[in-house]
Amino acid sequence: MAWRVYLLIVLATALVVWPTVAYWYTDWLWFVELGYPRVFWVPALSKAGLFAFVAAVVWAILYLNLRVALRALPPPARVELRLDGTRYVPRPGLRRWLGPGCAAVAVLAGLASTGQWVAFQQFLHAAPAGEQDPVFGLDVSFYLFRLPFWRFLQHLLWGWLLVAGAGALAVYLLAATSRLSLRGLLRLPPGARAHLSLVAGLLLLVRAGGFRLDAYELLTSQRGLVFGITYADAHARLPALQLLAALAAVCAALLFLNVWLRTLRFAAGVLAVMVAAWFVGVGVVPPLVQQLVVAPAELSREAPYLRAHVESTLRAYGLHRVRLVPFQPQDRLDPAAVQRQRATLDNVRLWDYRPLLETFRQLQSLRAYYTFSDVDIDRYPVGGRQQQLMLAVRELDTSRLPPQARTWVNEHLVYTHGYGVVASPVHRISEEGLPELWLRDIPPRAEFPELRLDRPEIYFGELTRNYVIVHTRVEEFDYPRGDENVTTRYQGRAGIPLRGWLRRMAFATRFGDWRVLLSTDLTSESRVLFARAVPERVRRLAPFLSYDRDPYAVVADGRVFWVVDAYTTSDRYPYSQPTGPFNYIRNSVKAVVDAYHGDVRLYVADPADPVLRVYARIFPGLFRPLDELPASLRAHLRYPLDLFEVQAQVYATYHMRDPRVFYNREDVWAVANEIFADRPQPVEPYYVTLRLPDAPAGTVEFVLILPMTPQRRDNMVAWLAARNDPPNLGELQVFTFPKDRVVFGPMQVESRINQDPYISQQLTLWNQQGSRVIRGNLLVVPVEQSLLYVEPIFLQAERSQLPELRRVVVAQGPRVAMAATLDEALSQVLEGRAPPPTAPGASSPRPDLAAEALRRYRLAQELLRRGDLAGFQRELEALGRVLEELARRR
Repeated sequence: MAWRVYLLIVLATALVVWPTVAYWYTDWLWFVELGYPRVFWVPALSKAGLFAFVAAVVWAILYLNLRVALRALPPPARVELRLDGTRYVPRPGLRRWLGPGCAAVAVLAGLASTGQWVAFQQFLHAAPAGEQDPVFGLDVSFYLFRLPFWRFLQHLLWGWLLVAGAGALAVYLLAATSRLSLRGLLRLPPGARAHLSLVAGLLLLVRAGGFRLDAYELLTSQRGLVFGITYADAHARLPALQLLAALAAVCAALLFLNVWLRTLRFAAGVLAVMVAAWFVGVGVVPPLVQQLVVAPAELSREAPYLRAHVESTLRAYGLHRVRLVPFQPQDRLDPAAVQRQRATLDNVRLWDYRPLLETFRQLQSLRAYYTFSDVDIDRYPVGGRQQQLMLAVRELDTSRLPPQARTWVNEHLVYTHGYGVVASPVHRISEEGLPELWLRDIPPRAEFPELRLDRPEIYFGELTRNYVIVHTRVEEFDYPRGDENVTTRYQGRAGIPLRGWLRRMAFATRFGDWRVLLSTDLTSESRVLFARAVPERVRRLAPFLSYDRDPYAVVADGRVFWVVDAYTTSDRYPYSQPTGPFNYIRNSVKAVVDAYHGDVRLYVADPADPVLRVYARIFPGLFRPLDELPASLRAHLRYPLDLFEVQAQVYATYHMRDPRVFYNREDVWAVANEIFADRPQPVEPYYVTLRLPDAPAGTVEFVLILPMTPQRRDNMVAWLAARNDPPNLGELQVFTFPKDRVVFGPMQVESRINQDPYISQQLTLWNQQGSRVIRGNLLVVPVEQSLLYVEPIFLQAERSQLPELRRVVVAQGPRVAMAATLDEALSQVLEGRAPPPTAPGASSPRPDLAAEALRRYRLAQELLRRGDLAGFQRELEALGRVLEELARRR
């Protein structure tokens, strides 16, 4: 009978433990398949080592102190029990349960501490940063890598010594009450007093270290005017903490001596002085210094600390090397400059990514289960020149399959991958107001050899969130061809072989799907692909990094790759102002994921970053030099949007390096606003191809720019630029405008567009004809020493999801023009030509209605050729409304 009980216990334990084992086992297989087994073991062994260390410390503190205290208890008594007679049994002593009880508590404490494994490893592998803080002169690496773990140890020792001391005191009091004497309760035996003095001394010694750490943390916290140490901190709080650390150490020494002196008078006196100093030095004096000394002359008192704060913040966000360039914009654009900067104008992004995404979905999804999740912008050498393209990856979303087709076999064995990429130039518009597609269709058709796709299958993308199994007895769906489906078998390197019942059971447990174990469609050659979504894949490999929200696709060497910008961050940089959860950030890693093979490679983009250098010590072999990145991919690296937005937010205030200007907030900037879809919003950073004003003639480059305005005003004061092309990748420039003249900002140009009679009448007419006008991003494009403002106008029928780019608005100097193309609008601006005449009382010129009718007719014919009868009917109805309006105005 007993063996059955034991068997049930073993089975129950196995059922509880097996899911964790299966998860760890499959995780290990995943890291091995990627080629990074060490990355799996470092966190696991670090957690195990930290667990063992903390558990041992906690067990030693509790067990040793309570074991000594339990000696004061009388020996266990014998208790008489009457149960069908009289017998005597011993009362169990507390000593018997002391070891197991302390071990249980230590295990829980060890488990709770495993989340500190990164701080533990950073402490062990700390490397100098080469920068010193302005107060203590310590290397910044102390604050980034050592201070967090020292604080963890201080809290650990303080907390558990306090628990052990309280437990020992409780035992001694319990022993005293056994004497049933008030005098015995109040007067502890000499051994108890010596023991408690030793514990109290250790507590004060730990607290002395805590006071010292408090002093360092004045640089990584905020209490006054700025983040970091202020005048009151430096002249009141810091000396008080240093005094408290010394008094706590002296009091600890006296308590240690009390083991032999058997008197608490000296220690009590020092402790009283320390408590008074704590109350006065930390709680009373700093506010008084702030009110009586600092407040009457705050600027002069705080000036050195403001200067240190500004410089440290700029350094922490990588803004200390920003290059300032004065920019004197001209009121008139030189026609000759237009010809010289043809490469810039041919790369002005007319297609806003939001309407374009809907257009791609309508024109190139081709089947219900295909979709596009995002549109990326990049530059490609096409036809012998650099051209900006908008790209979107055609991914397969199994949730879009018909309900009857959403079987386990279809979702995990058949529909395994997306197919192809769609690409269009940023400035080209067809007669129907649609983008020109230079890479399109299934199988992919490329207009230029540089865009060819030899491996269009997308096994790893932004929407590939489910696991799939390849090399099964079921053919994979590749792509549709007419009424048939072309099938394929995966030929890539990715996937974990499902050899043996153990692996199949482990993955069945991980996925919560026993069909992985029971399906007869799987063979010993079958391989499982999971964690296929690009953001999840890179985060699983390196969870200690932060990642940009927008992975972007690159077509190179006939294949598709994903590039993800990764950041190292910290909230411990001294004197630096936090932005959200961090006050230090670097774009130190470029992660590249192969969309077919699933390979993940992390390349070092900033080898000088101290945080990355420490991670490279912790994980040897994880990071590769940027020189190892193929040149075809290196040409597509770019400055990340998320970092640029954070830096713009910080620089808007911290460009004021003069303490007086910073203190008075005399020149605070803000990101410019614009109108998008009839609603104001901050301008998003955008990529342009241009020649920077101070660059050699004839050189154009890919640049990320953002216009800035004064706070609560709309005129433009500067534009920020981040260079993207090697060897200048990552270089930041700020082009500042003169303060003695007004340079129109985006919102002021939007107002001028709204006030233009011709443009406002045309937009009103379109909004009344069953269409919705969508105003795209207003781009500020520098053209030599002039600024060109460009805004695309999209039309979308009320019952259609197909936006069309119908007009382009151009503003330069005092002139605003709207035309069908950028070149036409630019010609009107340069030549000063007026827009088409409008008859008195009419809301729009008749030629525009005729052009609108022709456009509707052509679009209806195109939809009919594609077999979209519903779209054909919608456009036919819209054509009828336009013709009725045209007839009414005759």
